[in-house]
Amino acid sequence: MNMPKQGIIAGLALIILGVGSYLAGGKESTTAFIPAYFGIPILLSALLATNPSRLNLGMHIAVTFGLLGFLATLGRLVRKLAMSTFEMNLANAATIAMSLICLVFVIQCVKSFIVARRG
Repeated sequence: MNMPKQGIIAGLALIILGVGSYLAGGKESTTAFIPAYFGIPILLSALLATNPSRLNLGMHIAVTFGLLGFLATLGRLVRKLAMSTFEMNLANAATIAMSLICLVFVIQCVKSFIVARRG
C-alpha cells in the first residue's frame, strides 16, 4: 500500500470537496472551505512523505490531520443529531463526506503503520 499516494488522494479529495461546496453553496459561506483547510496539510505532508527519508514524518503529520478532521466532523454531526436539528442539506452532506474521507484515510494509515511495525 503506497501511503503517500493515499494521502495525496485524500488531501485532493478534501480540497475538491471544500472548493466544490463553496461554489455549490453560491459562494456565500467561507466555512465551506473547511474540508480544504484539512486537505492542504494532508496533501503537503503526503508530498513530503514521497521522500523515503521523510516517509514516517510526513505520514504521521498527515494522519494527525486526518484524525483531527474526522473527530471535528464527528463531533459536529453527533451534536446536531443529539439536538434533533439535523437536516440533510449541502453543509451536512459535505460534513458527512469529509468525515468519511478522513475516517477511511486514518484507517488505511493505521493498517499501514501496523504492517510496517510488524515488518
